[in-house]
Amino acid sequence: MAQRCYRMNPNYAAKVKEEIDKLLRVGFFRPVKKATWLSPIVVVPKKHGKIWVCMDYWKLNAATVTDAFPLPFTDGVLDAIAGHEVYSFLDGFSGYNQIRMHPDDQEKTAFIAEWGVFVAVVMMFGMKTASATFQRIIMEIFGEFIPAFM
Repeated sequence: MAQRCYRMNPNYAAKVKEEIDKLLRVGFFRPVKKATWLSPIVVVPKKHGKIWVCMDYWKLNAATVTDAFPLPFTDGVLDAIAGHEVYSFLDGFSGYNQIRMHPDDQEKTAFIAEWGVFVAVVMMFGMKTASATFQRIIMEIFGEFIPAFM
C-alpha cells in the first residue's frame, strides 16, 4: 500500500529533516532503498514554533489485526496502590520506542519524505497495536508484582 508523499509546508521542511536526522542518529529509523508500504509524513504544529512529526499510518492500521490485550483502568491501579508508604512511577514517555520492531515488520512502517524512504526500527506512536503491545510487555516483566505493589 504505497501512498504518495504529502506536500510539505516549506516553513516546516528543515525542521522535519532535522527531526528525522535526529531519529536516524539514535537508531529509531533507518533508510531503505524502496518499500512496498509507504506512509506519508504529517506535520502537527505545537506551541512555541515547535512541530510534531507524525507518520500517517491510517492505511497500515486499517490492514492491521486488532490486538485485544486489555489496558488497565487507571482508577483500579490507583486503588491498588493506595495506602503504601512509597510510590514509584515508570516513565513511559518513550516506552514504545524501547520496543524493537521485528525485522520482518519494519518494512511495513516505511514512510516517505522528500529526501528518502525510511523505516521504523522501534515501535512508533500511532501504530494500531502499540498500546496493547506495550501493556503486554509490561505485564510480562512486572505481572507478578502488579497486584501486590505496582
